[in-house]
Amino acid sequence: MIQRLVIDSNMLQSEYLRHFLDTSSTNFAVLPDFAWFEIYKQRSIEAVASALSVIGDFPEQIVVLKSGRDIAEIDPRMPAMLPLMQYGDAADSIREMVNILNGPSRNEPAIRDQLDRLWDGAVNSLPGMLEGAQDIMTSLPEMSEQMFKAQHLRIIRQNSRFTPEMFSSIFGAADQIWETLSDGGRHRSAPSAFDEHKTHTYLYRYALALVIYLLWWIRNGNQPQKRLERTRNDLIDLSFAVYGTYYEGLMTSDKKAGWMYENLRLALGAVEGEMTTMR
Repeated sequence: MIQRLVIDSNMLQSEYLRHFLDTSSTNFAVLPDFAWFEIYKQRSIEAVASALSVIGDFPEQIVVLKSGRDIAEIDPRMPAMLPLMQYGDAADSIREMVNILNGPSRNEPAIRDQLDRLWDGAVNSLPGMLEGAQDIMTSLPEMSEQMFKAQHLRIIRQNSRFTPEMFSSIFGAADQIWETLSDGGRHRSAPSAFDEHKTHTYLYRYALALVIYLLWWIRNGNQPQKRLERTRNDLIDLSFAVYGTYYEGLMTSDKKAGWMYENLRLALGAVEGEMTTMR
């Protein structure tokens, strides 16, 4: 049975990932755009070679995803979204990169220049990747106040059963954020038809993930985010969680990312179940 797991950057060099890939040739590691950002940002030949040390031994079992911006443009009504989210055969590119980094030419100026270009490309892409979502993250206190009453906040903090009113607020907020991230609907060419497939869209899943993050934020004390770096890391964790819902799961050592993935998966199941009932 094929098992494809999205790999958080904190697991790239892990023995757990190596064991997963070595156990079966039908196990695949899925690498999103942010995984490559984390690899290239180190600006060190040695660090990049180390980051690729596991996946470089299993190039045929690596799936490389397109950028989040490209995936957001995919029409969710397409019969098979996953192939459109992925680059073609990445094995040759990974094999070539690993051979260069582990070979005698690794310290040549041309190789360092290429690594610098990859780093610069990752840095330049980051603002677009996080566009819109970061503003929403800084609005968490206002969102919490608008969405939930005092008794609802207690339920969230105590991990008690949510009320129907709370679920309505959660999914309603996700719809509103989806509209915001979709640039006022410019990503949606046929709203009535798209609504039936909205749970397949990357931007809807990311919007719902932001609401899931709000729940985590409330559960853990409503502390405002003061560090831009922490906010960036949380947004990247959200992205890994979203990608994980398209496949068989997420491999991560981060408890927060794992919690967000599991709850996002459950929330998507609830939305899809409700939409099926309404048809």
